[in-house]
Amino acid sequence: MTAKRQLPFIPSFQDDDTISVQYRNPHEWIESSYVDAKTSDTEFMGRTVSDSRLEVLYWLIVAVLLFFIARDGYLQLLKGSGFALLAERNKTRTIVTQAHRGIFYDRNGAILVRNSPDFSLVVTPVDLPIEGDENVRYKNILSELLKKSSQELQLEIENHDRYRPFLLADHIPYEKALQLEVSLQDMPGIALSLSEQRTYEMTTEQSMSHIVGYTGRISEEQLREKPEEYSLTDTIGKSGLELAYEQVIRGVSGKKEMEVDALGHEKGVLFERAGEQGSNLLLSLDLNMQRKAESVLAEIMKKTGKKKGVVIVSDPHNGEILAYVSLPSFDANTFARGIRSQDYESLLKDEKKPLLNRGTSGEYPSGSTIKMLVAAAALQEGVVTKKSAVMSTGGIHVGKWFFPDWKSGGHGATNVIKALAESVNTYFYTVGGGYQRIEGLGADRLIDYFKKFGIGEETHVDFQKERSGFLPTPEWKQRTRNEVWYIGDTYHISIGQGDVLVTPLQVNLYTSYFANHGINYEPHIVHAVESKDEKYIQTILSPKEYRKGIIDRQNMEIIREGLRAGVVQGSSRRLTALPVSSAGKTGTAQWSSTKSPHAWFTGWAPYENPELVLTVLVEEGEEGSRTAITVAHDFLQWYFREYKKRP
Repeated sequence: MTAKRQLPFIPSFQDDDTISVQYRNPHEWIESSYVDAKTSDTEFMGRTVSDSRLEVLYWLIVAVLLFFIARDGYLQLLKGSGFALLAERNKTRTIVTQAHRGIFYDRNGAILVRNSPDFSLVVTPVDLPIEGDENVRYKNILSELLKKSSQELQLEIENHDRYRPFLLADHIPYEKALQLEVSLQDMPGIALSLSEQRTYEMTTEQSMSHIVGYTGRISEEQLREKPEEYSLTDTIGKSGLELAYEQVIRGVSGKKEMEVDALGHEKGVLFERAGEQGSNLLLSLDLNMQRKAESVLAEIMKKTGKKKGVVIVSDPHNGEILAYVSLPSFDANTFARGIRSQDYESLLKDEKKPLLNRGTSGEYPSGSTIKMLVAAAALQEGVVTKKSAVMSTGGIHVGKWFFPDWKSGGHGATNVIKALAESVNTYFYTVGGGYQRIEGLGADRLIDYFKKFGIGEETHVDFQKERSGFLPTPEWKQRTRNEVWYIGDTYHISIGQGDVLVTPLQVNLYTSYFANHGINYEPHIVHAVESKDEKYIQTILSPKEYRKGIIDRQNMEIIREGLRAGVVQGSSRRLTALPVSSAGKTGTAQWSSTKSPHAWFTGWAPYENPELVLTVLVEEGEEGSRTAITVAHDFLQWYFREYKKRP
């Protein structure tokens, strides 16, 4: 017997055509429907999606949910702090105010370097409009004012951190700065900054540029080295004193952290720190002596057709440098203002190499100036005494080789005093390398004494990266040239030829040793550091003993006597016209078979109690007794007759 279908409700029609629904128990409907579906032969409308498709849909939904859960966890747990920082950076801005850089004075208080106002354009990319009409307006205004294309501007902006201000343009002329000030009033993200530019006052004494150096905008590489101390808008010392004393003279920049709105407008100040002015430098240089040394050297070079030279004047009692000239030179102001690439390229390609600081980075054969060291070593080692004589007949023969003296026919019987006064090569061949009955120092002892006097080592001067010169050794020659060391090599270094190389400052330093009776002080150009905070503070840099006791006092006095004889009767006789006594040594350094030798002079005055040690080098100046001695004479004549007697 077939059961009757049970409906969940029973519709009934009323007279007004409305339907009346009578509901029954749903559980009863389910039960009856189940029975009906199983027992009835009537068609039943069921699911149209298969079980396999439902299962795929189910797992797809689960996968999507798991992806979003994992992504949310990644952003919250692993990247949360980073996004929090970005959000914080997005609502805060840091403004850095450049500190006043310390200025430079000469020993008499003359200003050498000062600060001048400079306008710059600083951009914070995150505050710029990304697209739309505002973006186009920004680019049009900047393109017109800076004479750059929109593409150039866009590339510069994209290449920088969005949250770090960077320098878009600097050294903006005053008139253009006024235009920018008006145009940028309603342009968040771009600001006109008033900073400072270094002005080097000694434009007529360009040789000072090698000493004071110059500043420039910090590079990305330099910023990575000191990210906490500098920003992309800072200037930094690039050479000379500006680089060597960077940490002393730069000061501490001011800093202001502020909260901004979505458009970059200031809402409030979170933190502010005032800047601190950098310390000033009081130099040992005398600007008047610097001017005279440069003008004398330039005049002699002009008369003789020479192009390159060095003059160094120092105080032997403390190592202070009083004048330092390296010609040709350059104008440091062109770098401070932002040198054009073509101008810089021109300086690099100039065959006279004006960027080379010849006093500390030029390496030259010493010529006969090294003979004072050879004589000192020979006396100290007992190879000769003051009375020992060597016969000079014009040179010496060793096998098939001949080593000449500079004077045809020789100098006759020669002791150490005469050898220094007349620069007798035969004497120094003999005491250096040995000949006949005299054993000689030999290469090892010679090189050892050269090292003791500073050749092959940096002088540690305080304003310049320097070269150390060069000392050849038998081991070096075997290693680099695959040749043994011959007696001729020893003879050559005994007279300052061959492979020995020195810097003019090294020559000045070992001359000071004899001028100051056996004591060297470390050469330096900064006398004192001044800071002006709440009270005036001056720190005077104490002289540092560099070397002493290399040779005994009696031997040193013999060398001094020989260098004095060089003025009285030898190659430095030009200095007898000075109003004070003096001592010195000339040198003629062969370095090329096709070009003239370099000309040297090094000495001091007065002889008994020296005030100045003077070293002169004229590149390709031929003989030291002609060009270099003339520079020394003219400078010392001016100093003792005019400058020292000034009120």
